[in-house]
Amino acid sequence: METSGDEPESPGEVSTAFADTSIFLNYALKGLERDYTTNLIDEDWIDIVTGVTVVEELAAVEERRRDIYADFLDFVLEDDKEIGEYDPDSRRPYFQENDLTHVRNLQMQLSQLDSRAEIQRQLRRLVRSIERRLTYLQEEVIPERVFDQQPGVGLLIDLGTVIENTKDRNVVADAALWAAECEGASGVFATQDRTDLVTQQAAINEALSEARGTQWILRIVLPQELPEMRPEMD
Repeated sequence: METSGDEPESPGEVSTAFADTSIFLNYALKGLERDYTTNLIDEDWIDIVTGVTVVEELAAVEERRRDIYADFLDFVLEDDKEIGEYDPDSRRPYFQENDLTHVRNLQMQLSQLDSRAEIQRQLRRLVRSIERRLTYLQEEVIPERVFDQQPGVGLLIDLGTVIENTKDRNVVADAALWAAECEGASGVFATQDRTDLVTQQAAINEALSEARGTQWILRIVLPQELPEMRPEMD
């Protein structure tokens, strides 16, 4: 049965899903933000796939945040500074919007601690945990799960009418190509970006359907929705 661009067919039980960068970042940030992805990545009931754009973006995030963490720790080590006074706009590292949110979450969690020594200890612990999980993802998890084909420029232009952010557009295009070309692909695309991607599903699928056909459309879901689609075990 064909589906419209507005309403992709319900996937029912799902054994594969294409992951956005945000899925892997949520995994890396376990202990700092609510964990929605450990059961997706560490368990074998679902095959998580991703694309080259996500690989590149995750590497860029790791490089930026390595500098951010070092700068943040330098700030915390200054005796006359309060944790809430850390202002990314006045610091050396380059910040993107999601980095700002990440640092604000760090500040909020650390500001609840009583002593400067405990703040320093907890910051180092969090940073070690994040870096360890990012390394695990990049060296052991993701290389085995990369769909390395890339869509043409034409599709990116077509998606540009509904997705303003270049990186989001590239990731969605990678996922749509996977849905159309990879045998066994479910067409399910998991992301934590509710505003720009999940709520824009109808418009994104209309663009994909008009440009390439209904086999390219995606079911865009939040990671916490995937366990509801988990196949029943015999």
